[in-house]
Amino acid sequence: MDDTQGVITALENPDWDWRTIEGVAKDTKLPPERVIQIIESLPDVVIRSKIPDNRGRDLYTTRKHYSETQSLFSRILSASSDSIK
Repeated sequence: MDDTQGVITALENPDWDWRTIEGVAKDTKLPPERVIQIIESLPDVVIRSKIPDNRGRDLYTTRKHYSETQSLFSRILSASSDSIK
């Protein structure tokens, strides 16, 4: 599996709705800098929550995983409140 597919797979892990860079790096065994580089190269695939985790870290998921894990109401609310980027 190549690095990009590994990051996507980690972001779509069914155990998590949203992932931190550190969590993805741990799952993929890639350096955090490489994970960031891959995520930034996939703006049509990956989304970032505008609301960080409780430690202030950015949270990411794929558009596909987001649509599969969030209810329609939750997606509409997020879009209208501008909580995803």
